[in-house]
Amino acid sequence: MVRARTQLSTRLMNVCLAALCRGGSLARAESVLVDAIRLGMPPDVVSYNTLLAAHCRASGLEAGFTVLRRMREAGVGPDAVTYNSLIAGAARSGLTVCALDLFDEMLQTGIAPDAWGYNTLMHCLFRSGHPEDAYRVFADMAEKGVAPCATTYNTLLDGLFRSGHVSNAYRMFRYLQRAGLPVGIVTYNTMINGLCRSGRVGYARMVLRELGRTAYGRFDKGLETFLSLLEGGYIPDLFPYCTVISALVKKGRMEEANTYSELMIQSGFRLDSACYNTLIYLRCQEGKLDDAFELLSMMEEGGLESDEYTFSILVNGLCKMGHIEAAQKQLCYMEMRDMESNVVAYNCLVDALCKSDQVDAAIKLLHDMKLKDDFTYTSLVHGLCKVGRYHMASKFLRICLREGNSVLASAKRAVIAGLRSAGFKNDVRKVRSALRMARLLKP
Repeated sequence: MVRARTQLSTRLMNVCLAALCRGGSLARAESVLVDAIRLGMPPDVVSYNTLLAAHCRASGLEAGFTVLRRMREAGVGPDAVTYNSLIAGAARSGLTVCALDLFDEMLQTGIAPDAWGYNTLMHCLFRSGHPEDAYRVFADMAEKGVAPCATTYNTLLDGLFRSGHVSNAYRMFRYLQRAGLPVGIVTYNTMINGLCRSGRVGYARMVLRELGRTAYGRFDKGLETFLSLLEGGYIPDLFPYCTVISALVKKGRMEEANTYSELMIQSGFRLDSACYNTLIYLRCQEGKLDDAFELLSMMEEGGLESDEYTFSILVNGLCKMGHIEAAQKQLCYMEMRDMESNVVAYNCLVDALCKSDQVDAAIKLLHDMKLKDDFTYTSLVHGLCKVGRYHMASKFLRICLREGNSVLASAKRAVIAGLRSAGFKNDVRKVRSALRMARLLKP
């Protein structure tokens, strides 16, 4: 009976410790531990793991080692979760060699690593520029019979993109789908972000369309997974935060997105360009452009450079709020900085110009664009049809098809219907002929 009461008390203490640590009240958590020991409630491995993970996140790896020493002095042996937290702490500090040493120490003490341990180490190796070592860790994981989980595959995909192996990442994604392996919201976001960053916008759109066809009910399941990782101290960096915030913004769940952005800022990690881009995206979607530009200033003052994605977000935000002239200035500033041609940013401006009936300005902008895609021509064709310039719309539709691009079916129908109503029978024949030829040449 006494033993059962002690176990129950220790479990309750662990719940209390976890709540205090999540709230950032480490001093109070330490006081609870001391009081519990005085009352004859010995802490167990879960108690120490909770404190160790919290100290690692708040104060760094050395604070985690201090808890480990206390743990051993109390006669409580570390387990896989203990080492996972320490490896994650080393990864956050960029201490790749230390992370590898901790992994080896865990093996030498006879503790079998779990999937999270392997995942954290792979993530650390990819981020520190050692992809070959990360692949070896994955091979060792399979050899030891540790079943990979969704996070394992997401880590590999993200690592492949970051090391420049875009085709391999895409092939692996397709293999996961064919094999019926876990492909969730984080996997789709990893693919879309990686393909966009690599300039494979067409492939990114294809994956995005596939995501739209999935039963995403699964979104809430992904959010639950993130929360469980957060509570267990298994979030090794800011990438999962960015993924969740972006997904919530796309869902229109702004209040939740703001909550997680606050958690991300308070997590103790140093914000990188991707994090700032995520926060800027959130502010633009809320229509808070002043806040978005303030974040941009903070980002650049902190020594980080804005990139093509930053400019795409800002141009899109300005266009949505009707500030077309300001959006044009942002594009000029981007060109002055010799950035690569950003088709997404240009497309936002083309679309905004067409929607405000400034089709001549949109045509001029299209001629200045180095790269054009389906969305560019769809916006322009729709814009020309809207103002009744069907002959010009048919001309750009044929140019689009000759270049191997296409437009939405609604734009094709609008052109043909407009030409018919205006009596341009010859142009209707030309458009139909161009559409047939495009279908024949389609691979």
